[in-house]
Amino acid sequence: MKKIIIVGYELGGFGGTETVCKKCVSLLSKDNVDISFIFFKENKNASNDTWLKGIKFKRIFSEIRNPTLRRIHFAFQFSRYIKQESPDLIIAISTRGCYISNLARKISFTKIPIFSWVHLSLYSAYKAIFTLKADYHLSISTGNTNYLINMGVPDNKIHTIFNPISRTPITITRPQNISRFIYAGRIVANKGKNLQSMFHALSQIKGNWELHILGSGGDISILQSLAVNLNIEQKILWHGWQENPWDYIVNNIKEVTALLLTSTHEGLPMVLGEANSYGIYCVSSDCKTGPSDIIQNSMNGTLYPVDRPDVLVNLLQDIVNGKPLPNSIDIKNAIEKFYDDNYLSRIESALNIS
Repeated sequence: MKKIIIVGYELGGFGGTETVCKKCVSLLSKDNVDISFIFFKENKNASNDTWLKGIKFKRIFSEIRNPTLRRIHFAFQFSRYIKQESPDLIIAISTRGCYISNLARKISFTKIPIFSWVHLSLYSAYKAIFTLKADYHLSISTGNTNYLINMGVPDNKIHTIFNPISRTPITITRPQNISRFIYAGRIVANKGKNLQSMFHALSQIKGNWELHILGSGGDISILQSLAVNLNIEQKILWHGWQENPWDYIVNNIKEVTALLLTSTHEGLPMVLGEANSYGIYCVSSDCKTGPSDIIQNSMNGTLYPVDRPDVLVNLLQDIVNGKPLPNSIDIKNAIEKFYDDNYLSRIESALNIS
């Protein structure tokens, strides 16, 4: 049995990284792989462990205020765990996790291989250079792969595995006589998710449309005020955070024309692939990493340049005007490489699991 430790800073419990980690553990458990998590925690605040049900995990604490000394403290503690558990490999899900794992390995005088598995764009990730402390790399996007190559990492040490998406027999159909758009994710007005750009674009659209928003975040009131100023508040419906967003969409929103994403940067936005798995067309910004791996123009969605909101306006207006979109089966088939079985083959190969 191969023993793997996945390591990184504590996660909030609601994000895409948690979803992918949980899915990966589930898929690899079929290969008789022993997986546990180590989380570095900088305080004693309450933690959300709901997503970790059925998963082995341990936290390592340090309240040292100096960041460099804190990383060293984490590494010393982690080195003891490495000696105790003798894992076959370590997978670091954050840039700082790569640094700490490398230091812990030195302290423990072991030669355990370290893989990076960073779930952000390496072009914008904090301390991205720390990723190079890993021996091998599980890259979630072509963009991240290109970053690593440009930093001098040999091709044979990089495995572009993307992220897994589950097949579903359910198809979400399109409504008649209205264009119903959805957004599902963190509510951020400008940087990152850039929802203000979406609102400004929609305010210029003529015709019958509505936007349904699922998610939580600190910028809800800002965006609600913006909607009032743009005179589109009656067309925007707020559904809040949903534990199972796609079940909620199927049962409550029921019909969807397209999913919208206007991010300035992403790692690999799984919401695009998830929407496609239900047969939903996507309109997304072509930010530096992620969307172009999923969206094949005119097959399962359309990409527009991040700095060209006028192009977004034209794309949305065409949809509202009744532009024919691809059929749902073709949209589902366009993401074949992301489905669980194909993903599992890639990660098994990368980790040398047979």
